[in-house]
Amino acid sequence: MINRMDINRDTQYLKELQHIEFQPVFILGVHRSGTSILYKMLTATGYFNPVVAYHLIDYNELLSNFHEQKEEDEKQRLTEFFRQNGLQDRGIDKLKLTADFAEEYGFLLNTQTVQMYITKKNVALFTELCKKIQFIAGNDKPILLKNPYDLPNFLYLKQVFPSAKFVFIHRHPLRTISSTLNAIRMILNEKNPYTAKLSKMYEKFYSNPLLLQPLRFIVRTIPECSVVFITRITAKATEYYLKNIEKLPKEDYISITYEEFCEEPQATLERIMEKLFLTMTKKIDAASLIHPRNVDIDLSVLKLSKYIYDSMKTYFDRFHYTKDG
Repeated sequence: MINRMDINRDTQYLKELQHIEFQPVFILGVHRSGTSILYKMLTATGYFNPVVAYHLIDYNELLSNFHEQKEEDEKQRLTEFFRQNGLQDRGIDKLKLTADFAEEYGFLLNTQTVQMYITKKNVALFTELCKKIQFIAGNDKPILLKNPYDLPNFLYLKQVFPSAKFVFIHRHPLRTISSTLNAIRMILNEKNPYTAKLSKMYEKFYSNPLLLQPLRFIVRTIPECSVVFITRITAKATEYYLKNIEKLPKEDYISITYEEFCEEPQATLERIMEKLFLTMTKKIDAASLIHPRNVDIDLSVLKLSKYIYDSMKTYFDRFHYTKDG
């Protein structure tokens, strides 16, 4: 299957986006905190235009496919590619994988800049993505967006997009760090065709054994090094949240925990929608859509649990998380 990211068939249609406006709603949390299942559930309400795998992989032909009425055919082609490569899910979780799988916009940003979060250098690309999706959808629904890399960046997002709303999700750090470690192991253990289609960097990384082999060695033989690295990134992101969350207008965000979301999915979903000023006229069975992951805490994470707690004590205390998970 040919990757078409280098061929921009949409150039002739970009002028149509000039006056398109959109309302961004960002789902933000650290990696493996439950952003994907939250994204899936909010998408199921039908009140949002989500960013999906098709939008990112076939980005340069979204408008041309729309005008040529090829959108559904291209989605079927992409879903068939996943099936032929044995990709029933992403590999790092059990969420069903199709062309309409809700995905992180950071992968698109990474094609233009090294960063997978929104910066001055790639904000135009992000804006164009949102406008394309809004134009194709032909409605005034908010754009639903997910990208863990932008958690320690939400004040900039609010500055660039003053109308932005935010849904923050939190999960016990021992669980997120352990789950992230397992995800890293999986994508390093063998090449994931889905991730390779989303990320040129991942594709290039896999073609360079000088980078791949040392990382495999570290993750397999001294996973504690990876735990320390993940902990530092997580601590930095959560510290930013705690330091800056009160700078956002209270009416523009809501914070939930993965634990309460799993315990009371329907009530949590309705609370989120109410905060976003969206009245749910379409009833969905939230409980049937959520399947909590029972993540066993990795031994290397348990060994460093005191280090993790000491690095993030204020965050643990803020959300009443215990030291042992």
